[in-house]
Amino acid sequence: MAGWVGSKNKLSYLSLMENRRVHLKKLMLGAPLAVSSLGWLSNCKKEDLLDGANFNGKVLIIGAGASGVYAAELLLRKGVDVQILEASSRAGGRIQSADIPGIGKLELGAEFIHGSRSIFYDMALSQGADSLMPDEGEDLYWLENQIRDEKYMRESPTLNGGGQTLFQIVDSLGSYPGGDQSLLQYLTDFPLEQPLFPIANALIANDYGSDLASIGMFALRDAEAGFSSGLENYRLKQSIWSLFEKKCPNALSKILFNQEVVQVNYSSSGVSVETAGGAVYNADRVLITVPLTILRANRIAFEPALPAEKQNAINNIKMDGGSKYFMRFSGPFWPDDTASIIGGQVIPEYWVIPEKDVNEAPGLTAFVTGPLQEQLRVLPEIEQRNLILAELAAMFPSENVVSALTSFYVKDWSAEPFIGGAYSYPSLLSAGQREPLAAPVSDRVFFAGEATNFNGHQGTVHGAMESGYRAVLEILKS
Repeated sequence: MAGWVGSKNKLSYLSLMENRRVHLKKLMLGAPLAVSSLGWLSNCKKEDLLDGANFNGKVLIIGAGASGVYAAELLLRKGVDVQILEASSRAGGRIQSADIPGIGKLELGAEFIHGSRSIFYDMALSQGADSLMPDEGEDLYWLENQIRDEKYMRESPTLNGGGQTLFQIVDSLGSYPGGDQSLLQYLTDFPLEQPLFPIANALIANDYGSDLASIGMFALRDAEAGFSSGLENYRLKQSIWSLFEKKCPNALSKILFNQEVVQVNYSSSGVSVETAGGAVYNADRVLITVPLTILRANRIAFEPALPAEKQNAINNIKMDGGSKYFMRFSGPFWPDDTASIIGGQVIPEYWVIPEKDVNEAPGLTAFVTGPLQEQLRVLPEIEQRNLILAELAAMFPSENVVSALTSFYVKDWSAEPFIGGAYSYPSLLSAGQREPLAAPVSDRVFFAGEATNFNGHQGTVHGAMESGYRAVLEILKS
């Protein structure tokens, strides 16, 4: 998720809309919306950044994504000496906002705020309620070579209750009672009707960052049961990264770019960090916030080696590739009020690009992760485009989809050298592994980032921010 996908479990459209209606009603009735100027810094009410804690050392933060920048801002506001080392030439990590010629202003990575009970939501709300755009509309389903609506999925006698069964499965994943197995095996044994598997893949597996065969039921159950930020989804009228720029100015001033860390030595009382260019930085504490792919590839050497339990966690939690395709058309060929088109076998989910500018042409975003993404990305871009357009043309045969295309842009996150994929997902053997991944080592080396979030919010921006908050508390206590 990483805030990329708006569906978050894709619970019943009807129930999701009811939650949205309740929330919007509160907005319209004038329920209190204001938050304190610093209220977004933490929605954790149990402790307020350890008011009595005193830490007078220096902290190096490796990585300038959401978790690293947020953690740095918190530490700096506590008076801690902080430096951020970023391997690339830009800040933001898997948040990247861009204005693409012919396409417009886009979120190339994280795009959605999941729920109204999170640090990220609070930070956005501090800009005013009118800065949030509720993600609304009707989900359509590509089933047996026809576009169907949710009513058909739930009520059609031709499905023999299969659509309703699928939604019930999705709704009950957080209370899964069986043994650990792949999501594919679970659905096969259930049994789920075979034509519904591509829809299940889109609703659950692609949403989480992989495919049905790679998702583990124990880890999925824990993620579903722990997700507590809410069912609503929002976009920002401004870019996501511009929000961080406004809210974390102190942290952004502390970033050193093009500083790829290759070694962390914590064998003495402090920490020594070496970069690929040979620069050495010394500090009392280091916070590692790099994507899981960097740790899995051993691109940072640790001296002494990380504990076996942490290394096992790095090996057991997985992160696959992810791509977003952005398309503009001369006119919409999808029905009015469409939110997403779910169940493609080339692209599991397409969603409508919201019109932030009345002059923008109608557009779709196509999102794919896991093995399907790997199959696509090795093809020439023209072939990727043609496969996607062919699938859309099959979905809407009465429309001239191919000739309606005016612009096409792809963001392949697997190709990003210091990211290498989408976001971590609940893989087989990963249940219970996020806690050891997050655990500090020797009270000198700390870990944050979406993959270290063990309360069900992995793969999201607010989950990354929560992990940064947790790590700050650990550092201040150390």
